[in-house]
Amino acid sequence: MIKTHTKEVDIIMNINFNKKKYLLIPLILVAILSLSVLFSSKWPLSWDIYTHINYAITYINYGITTVDPYLNAPNGKEIGYVPLFHILLIVISSITNTSLIDTARIIQTITPVIITSIIVYVTYKMYDEVAAIVAGILLVSSFMFTRLLLPIPETIALIVFIIGVYLFYQSTIDNKMIYAFISGFLTLPLMGIHFSSCVYYVILISVLMIAQCIIQGKLVGLKSYGVFLLALIIVGLCGVFALITYSPSHLSQFITGFNSVLNDPLSLFMGQKAMGLERYIKCVGLLPLVCGFIGLCLSFRNREVLFVSAWTLIAFIFSNMHWFGIPVYTFRMLIYLIIPLVILGGYGVSKIYEYLINTNKKQQGVILILLLIILSYGCGYMSIHDDSAKITSASTQIGDYQIAPPTSDEEEVINWFKNEDTQNKSILTNNQFFGTVVSSIDEIPLHYKFDVYTNKSSQKSSLKTFNNEKIGYIIYDKTLVVNNSSDYSNLEVISVNGSYYPSYYFTKEITENNFDQIKLTNTEKVFENNRFIICKIKS
Repeated sequence: MIKTHTKEVDIIMNINFNKKKYLLIPLILVAILSLSVLFSSKWPLSWDIYTHINYAITYINYGITTVDPYLNAPNGKEIGYVPLFHILLIVISSITNTSLIDTARIIQTITPVIITSIIVYVTYKMYDEVAAIVAGILLVSSFMFTRLLLPIPETIALIVFIIGVYLFYQSTIDNKMIYAFISGFLTLPLMGIHFSSCVYYVILISVLMIAQCIIQGKLVGLKSYGVFLLALIIVGLCGVFALITYSPSHLSQFITGFNSVLNDPLSLFMGQKAMGLERYIKCVGLLPLVCGFIGLCLSFRNREVLFVSAWTLIAFIFSNMHWFGIPVYTFRMLIYLIIPLVILGGYGVSKIYEYLINTNKKQQGVILILLLIILSYGCGYMSIHDDSAKITSASTQIGDYQIAPPTSDEEEVINWFKNEDTQNKSILTNNQFFGTVVSSIDEIPLHYKFDVYTNKSSQKSSLKTFNNEKIGYIIYDKTLVVNNSSDYSNLEVISVNGSYYPSYYFTKEITENNFDQIKLTNTEKVFENNRFIICKIKS
């Protein structure tokens, strides 16, 4: 037994991580964690995906349009996204013959593996195998890894984003301008997937050009940037020509949006207060921060991977623009920091591993990598099981409440509507976040302004209005009750400001005795569970 044990230890300690086959290690870890998330819930992560599914349904039923008739019925809601992500949803759904909900779950499983593969490949090309392995496992250790699981446009855009930055770097190293041209051309899919990512991409490349010129001491970076801009201009002209040809009515919207970005490019990343230091460290992760700092120091000392160091420092500054009085959305910007940070961290650990090998301390080097693998997987496992990663909440002036994934009570409502012949009638609810979920799953239009339509003294609450606007159902979320209900004598509805949507709270807890105070006379109760009441409009 002792000899067998010693032999196994010797095999482990003789592992040479400078082999390409070990590049699969971070990919396997990511695949395991992604599959774990897939099988732990039948719903996709994040609430945002339900809005995007709604847009995809609109494109399926009405073609490419800028107005979603399912939201804010009967007028519709303006679609604020370019349709490439939604087309991707539709295509994958058609190929796999799955619902859009399951398609989103497929995307959230595959995308982290693809992004990790690209980061591993880029790190390998920039330095070596050990750096690539470590970069991948450091990514897993960061809480920001959970953001890669979100099936939203920004996550897909990261694939193009990383490739574009790497190609620009490669053009300055090899003096091959075709790489710079492709890097510039990639702004087209980036713009088509996630406009904010495209804007940040162009800003980052512009700053990195200056940094690379300083690092190299020559103007190859400027030459590459010129070719990048040429491709960008060609993409822009092609876009304008396409709009003039196929949708001239949208040209003015494009010009207005373009001028807005030129005047204030950082406005796309604003809207949040500064993140505290403790949460900042938790989100980035201790391992990426420590290894990244080591890599930064060694990079400056050895004059290696300085492009990545510059990229990391630029991303770090962007994520902390509140230092300069610009209130950027720090959490959102951290995903752009973690990418170069783990590459830099991989480089730093690789240099330590290289030193241990050269000083006949190979076993310590192997132990170091194995320890990082174990710790990273442990951090990744804890991150995907963290409530803040699994649950999306809406914030209002009164408090927070869960909006995704659907709870068991919400599932009962969703299933009820699946079996109901709605005759294309819309729903009205005081919880518009849940209303959006119902709308996207059951393809039911959603009316806004719950407080107006349910106000008994308003003309909007009349049967004539409901029939004219095709409102068929009212969903009451009984859990949305103000904290100071004792201050109110009657059951009423009040509008409360919050994130994205307003929420409509009740001044009293709804009971059998007081529900008639807000129930409209032209409706009948057709469903009730622990949380919801559904009333149907009488014909």
